[in-house]
Amino acid sequence: MSLIEHLSVVEDTRSDINQRHDLIDIIFLVISAISAGSEGWQDIETYGEHKLEWLRKYRPFTHGIPRRHTIARILRSVVAESLLEALSLWINEQRESQGKSVIAFDGKALRGSYRSDPKTALQLVTAYDAERGLVLSQKLTETKNGEINVVRQMLDIINVKGSVITVDALHCQRKTLEKIAEKKAHVVVQVKKNQPKLREAVISPFQAVFDAKKEKVVTQVTQTRHSRKEERIVFQLKATLPEELTEKWPTIRSIIAVERHRTVNGKGTVDTSYYVSSLSPNHKLLGHYIRQHWRIENSQHYVLDVVFKEDSSRICLDGAVENIALFRRFVMNILKQCECGAASQRQKLKKAGWCDDYRAQVFFGL
Repeated sequence: MSLIEHLSVVEDTRSDINQRHDLIDIIFLVISAISAGSEGWQDIETYGEHKLEWLRKYRPFTHGIPRRHTIARILRSVVAESLLEALSLWINEQRESQGKSVIAFDGKALRGSYRSDPKTALQLVTAYDAERGLVLSQKLTETKNGEINVVRQMLDIINVKGSVITVDALHCQRKTLEKIAEKKAHVVVQVKKNQPKLREAVISPFQAVFDAKKEKVVTQVTQTRHSRKEERIVFQLKATLPEELTEKWPTIRSIIAVERHRTVNGKGTVDTSYYVSSLSPNHKLLGHYIRQHWRIENSQHYVLDVVFKEDSSRICLDGAVENIALFRRFVMNILKQCECGAASQRQKLKKAGWCDDYRAQVFFGL
């Protein structure tokens, strides 16, 4: 299916009376403008005015380009769930023949999405295919703690069967781990002080092994970048939790310790993080899955903030915030999948802004 065909499932709640602008026209305008570097409503309007001839090659735009306030109102009328469905349908086509994946769930504050108090900025939880660099789904929550229920809801929406789910320590919750098991997926999750008894039960066996000098290194990776050197050492053990904790956490099969030795400008630090997993302790890729979780920070959050300027966006109109955030991720997915002409997301975005033919190739493979 083409991009336009995918967008046809998006639900429009506007009245038919005096409806001058077609919804798919406006959605196509917005994602085209974002792919060319537009950041706000005025940018989108200006882009449309200058690129109307190109836009009309693919959509009618019978009444031309609407004013920026009209664009904002039209986007506000879009049902977010149907927009997400369009994104999901497109992504599923990309993932069908590529096997299993590591899916990272993480929250990100939309720092510009407030009217008067920065503390009211919305939180957006994203499910991210860390292996392929694709945003699979997103959902808004008004608080950080609201992420827990949102992730559980998203697990009911996304097909995660056979995947490895990675989440941060906030989601080290019995119900979440059981939900992942119900969906026939595996989990790797960090354990911190929000689960003190479980954390202690994970640390103690490792400490005993370290004290006896019987530890076995599963993987060891050293990276050097500029003036920073990091060595990561992964240890894994079978989960032998006390009976009380075994009953509470029946899905945990292995415990993992990741020791990180960092040297920055000649100064060294050592810290150890602890994780639990539903995978076997003999699984050699547990350290890899833990490392992959951070790709949602490095490959998604960083790109959205630095390349798409998401944190600088002052779009705060109710309803439109979630939709414009989803458009950014939609464009990021499209650029990620496009293997033509430019190496980085930044260069792809610039080239899509400069070159009509390249932009057409990004969207339609022409």
